[in-house]
Amino acid sequence: MIADSFPVCLCLTGKTLAANLAALDEHRQYVDLVELRADCLDPSEKFLIRSFPEKAGLPCILTVRRKSDGGCFVDGEGVRLVMIAKALSFASSDARANFAYADLESDFHMATIEDACRTFGTRIIRSVHYTEGIPQDLDAAYEALIQEDDEIPKLAVRPRSAAELSRLVAWASGLPKRDRLILGMGDYGFPSRILASRMGSLFCYTSLDNADMPLAAPGQTSPESFVETYRGRDTKVDSDLYALLGDRSILSSLSPSLHNTAFRSLKKDALLVPMPSETIEEALENLGLFNVKGAAITVPHKEAVLPYLSFQSTDVQRIGACNTLVAREGGWAGYNTDADGFERSVLEFLEREDFKGMKVTLIGAGGAAKSVALSLFRRGAECVVLNRTISTARALARKYGFIWGPLDDRAIEVVTRYSDLIVQATSLGMKGGIDGDPLEFYEFDGHEKVYDLIYKPSKTALLVRAEEAGCRTANGYTMLRYQAAGQYKLWMGELPPSGHY
Repeated sequence: MIADSFPVCLCLTGKTLAANLAALDEHRQYVDLVELRADCLDPSEKFLIRSFPEKAGLPCILTVRRKSDGGCFVDGEGVRLVMIAKALSFASSDARANFAYADLESDFHMATIEDACRTFGTRIIRSVHYTEGIPQDLDAAYEALIQEDDEIPKLAVRPRSAAELSRLVAWASGLPKRDRLILGMGDYGFPSRILASRMGSLFCYTSLDNADMPLAAPGQTSPESFVETYRGRDTKVDSDLYALLGDRSILSSLSPSLHNTAFRSLKKDALLVPMPSETIEEALENLGLFNVKGAAITVPHKEAVLPYLSFQSTDVQRIGACNTLVAREGGWAGYNTDADGFERSVLEFLEREDFKGMKVTLIGAGGAAKSVALSLFRRGAECVVLNRTISTARALARKYGFIWGPLDDRAIEVVTRYSDLIVQATSLGMKGGIDGDPLEFYEFDGHEKVYDLIYKPSKTALLVRAEEAGCRTANGYTMLRYQAAGQYKLWMGELPPSGHY
């Protein structure tokens, strides 16, 4: 394994040894050890795996995971025992030709195999997988894994909420130091994988996700993503940690890549990790447990976080939404960089210095729309705010002397009058969310400029339809970059040099 670097394990789930070796060769630069998921192999391959470690040229874990534990093995236990025994037959005294680890479940007991592992230096990973939640008694579940001092306990659970992740993290922080693997599966468990070193784990499990190499377990990321996007090899347990807060859609956000690339290039010992949650209270608890220095906030928490702020910037007070947290001695300080990011991005798109003389339709009245409304107001636009809930549209519009209306076909005439620029500021059409076109009742004639704050997908249904009508369009990627640069300044106390966002 690479010295002074947190180890990365690639889980191989191909149907043949050749496919697994090819995948390893393609990703070898990111990998320190591999797990051969022998339960995924074709029947004709399953008794040929003894040769795999020598061919792989890296430390290898042998795993034959039963379906009941989240794996693919469905044959009888007798067949599985024979398969494991043959794979671990120690025909060579050269450790490089043997499996470095054998993952054996807590209920696996076969003295001849276990004794042979110890004789020839194969370490046993004693595992249990809770695929549908977290055990009520984590201590008991963990203690059941510690059967011998030289074994590595592996507790894999699937948090069903950020609150359950908090329980796992708090519990793991109190464990005595020893070689172990503690991880959360699924979306809510994702931070525990990226922050495996902080969980006290020996290494991070990663896997691929394609037709030939299916994802080994829910919540795993690719080795490239762990190393490049999440700085798995160039940050430490005590590196400054930042978070992205929002619902589960944040797992496809580009914010971690933007921030972590900038941190690396500017030699900042810092890392940003998405931490999905359904409530802001759960999110803030995890920030405390991981000792997070600051956070970027997106839907649905931009407004919900306000009561928990010890300080609110002027923009947060005016907008009524916060997209950036900075840890201060007295608590969380809240800021909003969305308005500046939107302003800079859209004025570049329009090739203008302000919005004076422009009639603008703003779709939505949530946290993102509130930032847009402030920017449109202070740069001189006339605006109509459209929203499904008219009272919410009215409340936002009245702050700035705008007009408002319903987001349905009753608004066709007003959109026609306010169509120099159309700004879409809802989550409708976002990848991982609800598909749709919020302005489906309106027919573009080609003169409109259309800006959708969503950047993933790069072209929403709204933008596709506008382009087909001849409109100039843009998505929110540039806004994302510019508001992220503002967050960097708040966190680091300095402007990022040009070109880093």
